[in-house]
Amino acid sequence: MPYLSWMEGSQPFRHAVVEDLCVLGRDPLGCGLSRPGQGTVSPVHAVLSKTEGAWWVKDLGSISGTTLNGHAVGSAPEGPLRDGDELALGSWRLTFTHGFPGLDGTTFAEHVGDLFDEIRLQSDRPAWYLAELKQLYGATERLLGEADSNTLGRALLEESLRLTSADRGLFVARLEPGGWRVIHAAGEATEELAPPASVLAYVARECTSILSNQPLADPRFEEAGALEDSPGCFLCAPLMEEGQAFSALYLERQPGGIPFTRLDLATLQAFSRRGVLVLRQARLQRKAVEQAEQQGELLRLRKQIQQDSECWDELLAAMVGSVRRIQSWVREQQDPEGDALRFHLERLAALVEEGRCQDDPRTPAATGQSIGLASLQEDLALRWRSLLDLRGIRWTADPPPQGAVWWLGGSLLLALDGLVEPLVMQLPPGAELTVRWGHEPGRYLLRIQFSAGLRGPSPDGWSQRVLKESGIRWRWADRLLEVLLPEGPEAMPDEPMRPLLGLVSEDLGLVGLFQAVAEAGDLGLLPLESEPPPPPLPIHRFLVIDAKGTPDAEATIRAYRRHPAFATTPILVVRCAEGDTPGLIEAGATDWLADGFGWEALHQRLRVLQGHTELRQRALAAERLESFRQMAGTLKHEINNPLAVISMQVEMLQRKYPEEAKLAKIGEMVDRIQGLLQVLQKMRETPTEGYADGSSILKLG
Repeated sequence: MPYLSWMEGSQPFRHAVVEDLCVLGRDPLGCGLSRPGQGTVSPVHAVLSKTEGAWWVKDLGSISGTTLNGHAVGSAPEGPLRDGDELALGSWRLTFTHGFPGLDGTTFAEHVGDLFDEIRLQSDRPAWYLAELKQLYGATERLLGEADSNTLGRALLEESLRLTSADRGLFVARLEPGGWRVIHAAGEATEELAPPASVLAYVARECTSILSNQPLADPRFEEAGALEDSPGCFLCAPLMEEGQAFSALYLERQPGGIPFTRLDLATLQAFSRRGVLVLRQARLQRKAVEQAEQQGELLRLRKQIQQDSECWDELLAAMVGSVRRIQSWVREQQDPEGDALRFHLERLAALVEEGRCQDDPRTPAATGQSIGLASLQEDLALRWRSLLDLRGIRWTADPPPQGAVWWLGGSLLLALDGLVEPLVMQLPPGAELTVRWGHEPGRYLLRIQFSAGLRGPSPDGWSQRVLKESGIRWRWADRLLEVLLPEGPEAMPDEPMRPLLGLVSEDLGLVGLFQAVAEAGDLGLLPLESEPPPPPLPIHRFLVIDAKGTPDAEATIRAYRRHPAFATTPILVVRCAEGDTPGLIEAGATDWLADGFGWEALHQRLRVLQGHTELRQRALAAERLESFRQMAGTLKHEINNPLAVISMQVEMLQRKYPEEAKLAKIGEMVDRIQGLLQVLQKMRETPTEGYADGSSILKLG
């Protein structure tokens, strides 16, 4: 990082040039660096800009002008600036340096050159620098011999200690969003000992290795106040990747020990750069091994699926053979039991064949079919007659209207059997079943009325799926089953939008993993930003926030919790450190997963969260239902008292004026209100009936 430095009397001042356009002048509001009391400096005097990695200076039309090393600077950029160049803005004189100004290069040093540049300065000692190169080469060879990234970090630290003859050293890793953590300690150091935070912040910010032989007098840390432990002379080198420091090596000698040299710093700098390459290679190798393992696991699963499919085909074929043999044995039975048995054997054979077709990838896709209402009713009568006769249930059916219905697929009759037969099995002998037809825009209604009270339809999962895929819907109310059959493809019901799995992450590598998990849970994946989009939003079943792929996970959680669409949505934070979980939970997260999770762990955690959400919804529904009951009881009590007074007064008036018709009308209204109060009493006392989806109703009759 470049600096501008100047003197005010005997006091030195420094300014780190962090702005891409650093404006110099007298106006503190319009300039990144200003001298308000300098009369010879214009309000906006000059500007430093960065182009292709180099810094340039140009004058902004100042009155007193700008000079660079004594030469006037015009409105066109002058430069590039070199280390130690002198700038003059009127009487204000500044020095430009590529690093921290005022370092002597021996006691305090940074931005040293390449190792060979430093060795060249020691050309009078050829045997000595050949030994140094040999040590560096040997250390690199030993480093390349390590494969695991954890042992690589320790080897990197130990070889650095040996190369520089340091007494102790620490290998630290940078945390997100900030801070450092000691990974390895060597020599006389322990993992409880941490490098000064100001030193680590400096090397990460400046992207340079540094040397300090007198830490307490080091001008780079005179305002930090973090070197109170009086460390000995030290070296610190960042490990850089993509312009960012992800780790650092901190080496130290005992106070009063031999100072480090520039060559020590250059050696550590060269070795740390090679360490970065070795660590990157180790990560790539590990990723390649993981990909190979995943590929092997995928091949294993494919083979297992193929074997399971072949076994499934064999089992289904064996079942078909057994069913056919049983059919041949009962063919001679002509009683109702034989008819019912034959019907169910035929249905079982059809279901087995349906399973074989669905398991065969060569089976053509389902196509739409149309059937007349008269043919459909006749087919249903033939299919259900034997069961109805066996149960002693009377069947009456109105003539069907002229028309036809349309469905997608070929298993409609089997699926209707799975919907209606469980209801028929609940009927007592002698009950009645009536079939009538109705019509709504775009669809016909098959109405099946049952004479006895039933629990309601509970079709098996296969029948429910086939009915849904065929475009058939049904509803149940007051012993009446209505099956909604579309007249044509245009009347097919729209598929409801799948609930969504929201993902907040800048890591595109996670998208494939979460897409697979979303599909497994019948969810749609929707990538989101750190700031939630404005309402309204579709339903989100889960929200996943990637702690590593989000600049500030806690702020993101709070932002989504304030959003009305995510106020109660379960939020799962992934790839977070265990020490960060209290803050994440406090911000509003529901659960968390540490880094390194797999597909199975993520899928299982989402299922657990869904279970917790359903339990909470059921508890809330039960609480609302109980509140409704209490309200019904309160209303009955509050209305009954004044109603009794009104009834008594009306009765007295009727005795006095028996011919008054209005009094009789008032009496009728009072009786009607009393009937409504009885309904409220039933709401308070009657039990509830639950359904599979967690909902419940009050049974009033």
